[in-house]
Amino acid sequence: MTTRPQTAHPPKPAQASGAIAFNREAVQARQSASYQRFLGAARQFWANTMFNAVRRQVARDIADPADTGDDLARYRAQLAALPTWQVFTWFERHVQRMRYTGPYGFAARADARRAELMAELNEPLPDHLLRLAPDLEPPAWYTSCDIHQHPGGLNDDPIAAFIYRDAVGSGVVGRPALHERFASKILNGGTPRSVVDLGCGFGRSSTVFASTAPDTEVTGVDLSSSCVTVAAHITPPALRPRMHFVQGDAQQTDLPSGAFDLVTSTMLLHEMPVPALEKMIAEAGRLTAPGGRVAHLDFLPPEDPLLREIYIGHARRNNEPFLLEHSRIDVEAAYRAAGFDRVEIEDFREDDSVRPDSPDSWRLPWKTIIAYKAGADRKPQ
Repeated sequence: MTTRPQTAHPPKPAQASGAIAFNREAVQARQSASYQRFLGAARQFWANTMFNAVRRQVARDIADPADTGDDLARYRAQLAALPTWQVFTWFERHVQRMRYTGPYGFAARADARRAELMAELNEPLPDHLLRLAPDLEPPAWYTSCDIHQHPGGLNDDPIAAFIYRDAVGSGVVGRPALHERFASKILNGGTPRSVVDLGCGFGRSSTVFASTAPDTEVTGVDLSSSCVTVAAHITPPALRPRMHFVQGDAQQTDLPSGAFDLVTSTMLLHEMPVPALEKMIAEAGRLTAPGGRVAHLDFLPPEDPLLREIYIGHARRNNEPFLLEHSRIDVEAAYRAAGFDRVEIEDFREDDSVRPDSPDSWRLPWKTIIAYKAGADRKPQ
């Protein structure tokens, strides 16, 4: 029997395996992007179509509760029995979980880029821009749960703030426009020489204050070393001379007393239990210069009973255990005790098309809380 001679095949070029690896990475990136677009569309469907279905059925079938515990319990029991409510709340919990976890979640997507992201964090920085506190022990309430359903929270992983930035980037919380509107509202009352941004996260609000007020020096403070490190590295070079990021606790920052014309925070109050809030307010009083202000952008429970129940449930469904805490204290009395003589609480619209009472879609109940300290250029009111 005649055998066919074996043909020697030349080895594949070395770059072929790299090309295959590159294509696989590209496919994974497209799949992840598609997965997140689907979840984004599902969340929009939840916030609009599903919300309206719940609102219509509640208006038709359930009477508003009176101001009594028994009647409120009746309202909540009837609400919980509605299939539309059950689906609405299930969607919120699990769409949020899926955004972070699973093979195409934000955590996995960042982990696949870990080497690249760590290389970015190892780039040299100006000495003044970042100050870490390796011995800082975070409070137990900060590490007690995976906040926002973010696996591990923001405490340990050095790339955690990149995950958080990706997760909020597709929603109103992460859009620069929200922070720009807040900064414009606050700076309309006067341009501060110095700002401290408590709970600054990855620096979105800190950067906006610096870019909106071109002569202002801004210091961002956050418990998370990942947050302040990422914030420092993504700060535009033109802003770096006027910015500082410090790992620290808003309850006791160790920054100089009376050094800041404006003490601000964006979505910090609802992340803290009452004892921590009270210490933070006292610390804000210590930090604020005479004639200065404190300004928070945060949430307070809506008056409408259905919107209020959605908001209360949002705390459980999104791992926000302290969402209701700052609504339980007398904010005005706390700021007066900290040295402020006037407090203003107002509705805040994230864009011009949104109405505060959200008739057609669910939105977070945004508020601004501004406290004023008397000084040489401003008399007590």
